[in-house]
Amino acid sequence: MTVRELTLSLLTEYEASGKYVNLSLSSHMADKLTGEERAFLTALLYTTVERKITYDYYIGAISGRSLDKIDPTTLNILRLGMCQIVHIDSVPDHAAVNETVALARNPGEKSFVNGVLRQAARLKAEDKLPLPPREKKVSRYLSVAYSFPLWLVKHFISLYGEEETEKLLDRFNTARYTDLTVNLTKTTKEEHTALLKGEGYEPESFIDSPLTVRLPGSVNPRRLPGFDEGLFFVQDAACAISAEALEVRAGNRVIDVCACPGGKSFAAAILSRTGEVCAFDIHQSKLSLVEDGAKRLGLTNIRVDERDAKEPSKELFGTFDRVICDVPCSGLGVLAKKPDIRHKDNESLQNLPELQYEILEASSRYLKDGGILVYSTCTLNPEENERVVERFLEGHKDFSFADFSVGDIRSQGGMLTLLPHIHGTDGFFIAKIRKEKK
Repeated sequence: MTVRELTLSLLTEYEASGKYVNLSLSSHMADKLTGEERAFLTALLYTTVERKITYDYYIGAISGRSLDKIDPTTLNILRLGMCQIVHIDSVPDHAAVNETVALARNPGEKSFVNGVLRQAARLKAEDKLPLPPREKKVSRYLSVAYSFPLWLVKHFISLYGEEETEKLLDRFNTARYTDLTVNLTKTTKEEHTALLKGEGYEPESFIDSPLTVRLPGSVNPRRLPGFDEGLFFVQDAACAISAEALEVRAGNRVIDVCACPGGKSFAAAILSRTGEVCAFDIHQSKLSLVEDGAKRLGLTNIRVDERDAKEPSKELFGTFDRVICDVPCSGLGVLAKKPDIRHKDNESLQNLPELQYEILEASSRYLKDGGILVYSTCTLNPEENERVVERFLEGHKDFSFADFSVGDIRSQGGMLTLLPHIHGTDGFFIAKIRKEKK
């Protein structure tokens, strides 16, 4: 099976079942690929899913057919061809057309695919690929041009306006970097930066924080110097900012109520040094990620357990100095890294605020008087962010917001929304809450 045939198979599986792209890429069918082949497979599959709305518009406009009149497999073949023509520069247009036509199953399908893709290649060369008229409806134009569902574009416009929304969508489509959180129990930011430079990498001090180092582009962390020695773990700078907002002190007892895959627990364990970190999660199958990560990093002060964050353990009430409440969310801030999230149905997100409130309310019971809780999400949706925290504080008068800052980044009244096109991080929300001393 060629790489393109395998990509078509995985794309068909994704379209039929909604299976996450990262899970498709872990398929055993890809085990025998070379590093170069796997990289091409990853780029082709991720980009096709990410830009599907754009490709579908091109296909419909060029073919003159409604998409529901095109066989699903034929449509996926055309999407893969569009991806190679429009976004994969390493593949010449003629090769993209010929290799994609080879995926077609019969002469009629081959002729149709060939005609559509050759016309697409001509239009691209002339910078005339079709798009909806911007002047007619900006939201429709942005939806197709940047490949985001119309409901999501309208959501962002309602929050940020048309100009800022376009910058945000562009950032989602172009952000390519890898953030490392430095294991301060073994090294320093300066030492690790020097180590990376010595191996030919170009690390950046992205924010004024001792925790975070940024590398441009997508990098396989296992190939980086210091991985086996546990000198770092991969985590977006936004998460590191939330870890610093928690204000962990040496010896603090910390609980992470939705811990998997473990990044925030690791950061808390690094900062607390001699303190204990309880990493709880409802997904038993994922807790091994926390255990394995802690072992690699040499963090012996992390204890994992299967717990439902909505059902707090009474024996632990009032026993923690710090609480990490990073709740399940719609993920609308990490669309650069998880292209399949952008195709979610808006209605599937409606029940999240209630779940998030239940987890926040339950988690607050673990906090000691004078302790700090950080509520966070990786979404850009006020209903899951500000509204949840404000509702909680209205009913819990012994809690209040606490301002925080990390370098030049400062909260406003104890809340901070990180925007990818402004802050250069994932889209992320952080609220710092303090329980009053009695």
